[in-house]
Amino acid sequence: MTNTELLSITKKLTVLYAEDDLEMRKSTTALLKNFFSHIYTAFDGREALEIYNNNLANIDLVITDILMPHLNGIELTKEILSINKEQKFIVISAYNETSYFIELINTGAVIGFLQKPIKRQELLNILTTASLFYKEEYETTIPLKDGFLWNKELKRLFLEGKEIPLSANETKLLDLFLSYPNTVFSAIDLHIYLFEDTKEFSEDSIKSFIKRLRKKIPLSSIQTHKDLGYSLSI
Repeated sequence: MTNTELLSITKKLTVLYAEDDLEMRKSTTALLKNFFSHIYTAFDGREALEIYNNNLANIDLVITDILMPHLNGIELTKEILSINKEQKFIVISAYNETSYFIELINTGAVIGFLQKPIKRQELLNILTTASLFYKEEYETTIPLKDGFLWNKELKRLFLEGKEIPLSANETKLLDLFLSYPNTVFSAIDLHIYLFEDTKEFSEDSIKSFIKRLRKKIPLSSIQTHKDLGYSLSI
Protein backbone atom coordinates (compact mmCIF):
# COMPACT_ATOMS: atom_id res chain seq x y z
CA MET A 1 0.00 0.00 0.00
CA THR A 2 1.39 3.40 -1.00
CA ASN A 3 1.41 6.38 1.36
CA THR A 4 -1.21 8.05 -0.83
CA GLU A 5 -3.51 5.02 -0.53
CA LEU A 6 -2.94 4.87 3.22
CA LEU A 7 -3.72 8.57 3.71
CA SER A 8 -6.87 8.26 1.60
CA ILE A 9 -8.14 5.92 4.33
CA THR A 10 -6.66 7.35 7.55
CA LYS A 11 -7.55 10.98 6.79
CA LYS A 12 -11.23 9.95 6.93
CA LEU A 13 -10.88 8.40 10.39
CA THR A 14 -11.29 9.95 13.82
CA VAL A 15 -8.92 8.81 16.57
CA LEU A 16 -9.07 8.85 20.35
CA TYR A 17 -5.55 8.86 21.84
CA ALA A 18 -4.99 8.29 25.58
CA GLU A 19 -1.59 8.90 27.22
CA ASP A 20 -0.82 10.23 30.70
CA ASP A 21 2.72 11.44 29.96
CA LEU A 22 2.43 15.04 28.71
CA GLU A 23 5.56 15.10 26.54
CA MET A 24 4.79 11.71 25.03
CA ARG A 25 1.22 12.82 24.34
CA LYS A 26 2.40 16.00 22.59
CA SER A 27 5.03 14.29 20.43
CA THR A 28 2.80 11.35 19.46
CA THR A 29 -0.16 13.62 18.69
CA ALA A 30 2.09 15.64 16.37
CA LEU A 31 3.07 12.39 14.65
CA LEU A 32 -0.54 11.21 14.38
CA LYS A 33 -1.57 14.48 12.74
CA ASN A 34 0.43 13.40 9.69
CA PHE A 35 -2.11 10.62 9.18
CA PHE A 36 -5.39 11.68 10.83
CA SER A 37 -7.43 14.85 10.44
CA HIS A 38 -9.43 14.46 13.66
CA ILE A 39 -7.80 13.44 16.96
CA TYR A 40 -9.25 13.50 20.48
CA THR A 41 -6.62 13.35 23.25
CA ALA A 42 -7.02 12.24 26.87
CA PHE A 43 -4.60 12.42 29.80
CA ASP A 44 -5.83 9.19 31.44
CA GLY A 45 -8.23 6.31 30.94
CA ARG A 46 -11.10 7.94 32.78
CA GLU A 47 -11.04 11.05 30.58
CA ALA A 48 -10.69 8.83 27.50
CA LEU A 49 -13.82 6.89 28.47
CA GLU A 50 -15.73 10.14 29.01
CA ILE A 51 -14.66 11.43 25.59
CA TYR A 52 -15.61 8.11 24.01
CA ASN A 53 -19.08 8.15 25.57
CA ASN A 54 -19.64 11.71 24.34
CA ASN A 55 -18.42 10.99 20.81
CA LEU A 56 -19.35 7.35 20.32
CA ALA A 57 -20.58 7.73 16.76
CA ASN A 58 -17.47 9.60 15.62
CA ILE A 59 -14.51 7.57 16.92
CA ASP A 60 -13.12 4.99 14.51
CA LEU A 61 -9.89 3.99 16.27
CA VAL A 62 -8.67 4.11 19.88
CA ILE A 63 -4.93 4.39 20.57
CA THR A 64 -4.11 3.88 24.23
CA ASP A 65 -1.19 3.56 26.59
CA ILE A 66 -1.32 0.61 29.00
CA LEU A 67 -0.18 2.15 32.28
CA MET A 68 -2.34 5.18 33.14
CA PRO A 69 -3.90 6.49 36.37
CA HIS A 70 -7.58 6.07 37.29
CA LEU A 71 -8.29 3.64 34.44
CA ASN A 72 -5.46 1.74 32.75
CA GLY A 73 -5.36 0.73 29.11
CA ILE A 74 -6.70 -2.79 29.70
CA GLU A 75 -9.59 -1.49 31.80
CA LEU A 76 -10.30 1.22 29.23
CA THR A 77 -10.34 -1.34 26.42
CA LYS A 78 -12.80 -3.55 28.29
CA GLU A 79 -15.05 -0.61 29.23
CA ILE A 80 -15.21 0.58 25.62
CA LEU A 81 -15.85 -2.94 24.32
CA SER A 82 -18.79 -3.21 26.72
CA ILE A 83 -20.22 -0.17 24.89
CA ASN A 84 -19.12 -1.07 21.36
CA LYS A 85 -17.87 -4.61 20.75
CA GLU A 86 -16.74 -3.67 17.21
CA GLN A 87 -14.26 -0.99 18.35
CA LYS A 88 -10.64 -1.42 17.23
CA PHE A 89 -7.55 -0.47 19.25
CA ILE A 90 -3.82 0.14 18.90
CA VAL A 91 -2.00 -0.33 22.21
CA ILE A 92 1.18 1.48 23.24
CA SER A 93 3.47 -0.04 25.85
CA ALA A 94 6.93 0.07 27.37
CA TYR A 95 9.25 -2.93 26.93
CA ASN A 96 8.52 -4.20 30.44
CA GLU A 97 4.75 -4.29 29.86
CA THR A 98 4.56 -7.13 27.32
CA SER A 99 2.90 -9.43 29.87
CA TYR A 100 -0.34 -7.59 29.10
CA PHE A 101 -0.29 -8.52 25.39
CA ILE A 102 -2.06 -11.86 25.61
CA GLU A 103 -4.90 -10.50 27.76
CA LEU A 104 -5.45 -7.73 25.21
CA ILE A 105 -5.13 -10.07 22.22
CA ASN A 106 -7.83 -12.28 23.71
CA THR A 107 -10.30 -9.40 23.43
CA GLY A 108 -10.07 -9.75 19.64
CA ALA A 109 -10.16 -5.98 19.30
CA VAL A 110 -6.47 -5.02 19.19
CA ILE A 111 -5.09 -4.38 15.71
CA GLY A 112 -1.50 -3.95 16.83
CA PHE A 113 1.01 -2.87 19.44
CA LEU A 114 3.54 -0.03 19.48
CA GLN A 115 6.46 0.18 21.88
CA LYS A 116 7.83 3.40 23.33
CA PRO A 117 9.49 5.47 22.07
CA ILE A 118 7.27 5.42 18.99
CA LYS A 119 9.13 5.48 15.68
CA ARG A 120 7.50 6.87 12.54
CA GLN A 121 8.16 3.74 10.45
CA GLU A 122 6.70 1.44 13.12
CA LEU A 123 3.60 3.64 13.31
CA LEU A 124 3.36 3.56 9.52
CA ASN A 125 3.51 -0.26 9.55
CA ILE A 126 0.77 -0.53 12.18
CA LEU A 127 -1.46 2.00 10.41
CA THR A 128 -1.06 0.10 7.15
CA THR A 129 -2.38 -3.00 8.93
CA ALA A 130 -5.11 -0.99 10.67
CA SER A 131 -6.27 0.59 7.42
CA LEU A 132 -7.27 -2.83 6.10
CA PHE A 133 -10.06 -2.94 8.67
CA TYR A 134 -11.57 0.15 7.09
CA LYS A 135 -11.21 -0.77 3.43
CA GLU A 136 -14.33 -1.86 1.57
CA GLU A 137 -12.45 -4.84 0.17
CA TYR A 138 -10.67 -6.62 3.00
CA GLU A 139 -7.99 -8.91 1.63
CA THR A 140 -7.94 -12.46 2.95
CA THR A 141 -4.29 -13.25 2.18
CA ILE A 142 -1.06 -11.83 3.57
CA PRO A 143 1.94 -11.95 1.21
CA LEU A 144 5.12 -13.03 2.99
CA LYS A 145 8.73 -13.13 1.87
CA ASP A 146 9.96 -15.51 -0.85
CA GLY A 147 6.52 -16.05 -2.40
CA PHE A 148 4.77 -17.46 0.69
CA LEU A 149 1.10 -16.58 1.28
CA TRP A 150 -0.91 -16.79 4.51
CA ASN A 151 -4.68 -17.17 4.17
CA LYS A 152 -6.20 -15.45 7.21
CA GLU A 153 -9.64 -17.01 6.85
CA LEU A 154 -8.46 -20.57 6.30
CA LYS A 155 -5.38 -20.11 8.53
CA ARG A 156 -3.23 -21.97 6.03
CA LEU A 157 0.23 -21.32 4.59
CA PHE A 158 0.93 -21.66 0.86
CA LEU A 159 3.97 -21.55 -1.40
CA GLU A 160 3.46 -21.45 -5.17
CA GLY A 161 -0.09 -22.74 -4.74
CA LYS A 162 0.90 -25.69 -2.55
CA GLU A 163 -0.07 -25.84 1.11
CA ILE A 164 2.73 -26.06 3.68
CA PRO A 165 1.59 -28.51 6.41
CA LEU A 166 1.50 -27.00 9.90
CA SER A 167 0.60 -28.57 13.22
CA ALA A 168 -2.25 -27.07 15.25
CA ASN A 169 0.16 -25.22 17.55
CA GLU A 170 2.36 -24.07 14.66
CA THR A 171 -0.76 -22.68 12.98
CA LYS A 172 -1.82 -20.91 16.17
CA LEU A 173 1.66 -19.47 16.68
CA LEU A 174 2.03 -18.24 13.09
CA ASP A 175 -1.45 -16.70 13.17
CA LEU A 176 -0.50 -14.78 16.33
CA PHE A 177 2.76 -13.49 14.83
CA LEU A 178 1.08 -12.47 11.56
CA SER A 179 -1.80 -10.76 13.35
CA TYR A 180 0.73 -8.62 15.26
CA PRO A 181 3.81 -8.25 13.01
CA ASN A 182 6.97 -6.81 14.59
CA THR A 183 5.52 -7.24 18.09
CA VAL A 184 7.90 -8.91 20.54
CA PHE A 185 6.34 -11.77 22.51
CA SER A 186 8.19 -13.31 25.44
CA ALA A 187 8.44 -17.09 25.78
CA ILE A 188 5.96 -16.91 28.66
CA ASP A 189 3.52 -14.90 26.50
CA LEU A 190 3.69 -17.57 23.81
CA HIS A 191 3.28 -20.39 26.33
CA ILE A 192 0.16 -18.78 27.81
CA TYR A 193 -1.26 -18.19 24.33
CA LEU A 194 -0.67 -21.79 23.27
CA PHE A 195 -1.45 -23.70 26.45
CA GLU A 196 -3.12 -21.29 28.91
CA ASP A 197 -2.77 -23.05 32.29
CA THR A 198 -2.98 -26.61 31.01
CA LYS A 199 0.76 -27.24 30.80
CA GLU A 200 3.79 -26.33 32.91
CA PHE A 201 5.93 -23.58 31.37
CA SER A 202 9.07 -24.70 29.57
CA GLU A 203 11.21 -22.22 27.67
CA ASP A 204 12.87 -25.12 25.84
CA SER A 205 9.46 -26.21 24.58
CA ILE A 206 8.78 -22.75 23.14
CA LYS A 207 12.25 -22.68 21.56
CA SER A 208 11.45 -26.03 19.95
CA PHE A 209 8.18 -24.69 18.50
CA ILE A 210 10.00 -21.64 17.13
CA LYS A 211 12.74 -23.81 15.62
CA ARG A 212 10.23 -26.07 13.85
CA LEU A 213 8.18 -23.13 12.59
CA ARG A 214 11.29 -21.39 11.23
CA LYS A 215 11.91 -24.38 8.97
CA LYS A 216 8.50 -23.96 7.32
CA ILE A 217 8.31 -20.21 6.72
CA PRO A 218 10.48 -17.66 4.88
CA LEU A 219 14.07 -17.47 6.11
CA SER A 220 14.75 -14.90 8.85
CA SER A 221 11.05 -14.05 9.29
CA ILE A 222 11.11 -14.80 13.03
CA GLN A 223 13.56 -12.61 14.91
CA THR A 224 15.04 -13.45 18.32
CA HIS A 225 15.35 -10.51 20.71
CA LYS A 226 17.84 -11.37 23.44
CA ASP A 227 16.24 -11.55 26.91
CA LEU A 228 12.94 -10.27 25.44
CA GLY A 229 11.41 -12.86 23.12
CA TYR A 230 10.45 -13.28 19.48
CA SER A 231 8.84 -11.26 16.71
CA LEU A 232 7.96 -11.83 13.08
CA SER A 233 8.59 -9.41 10.23
CA ILE A 234 6.62 -9.63 6.99
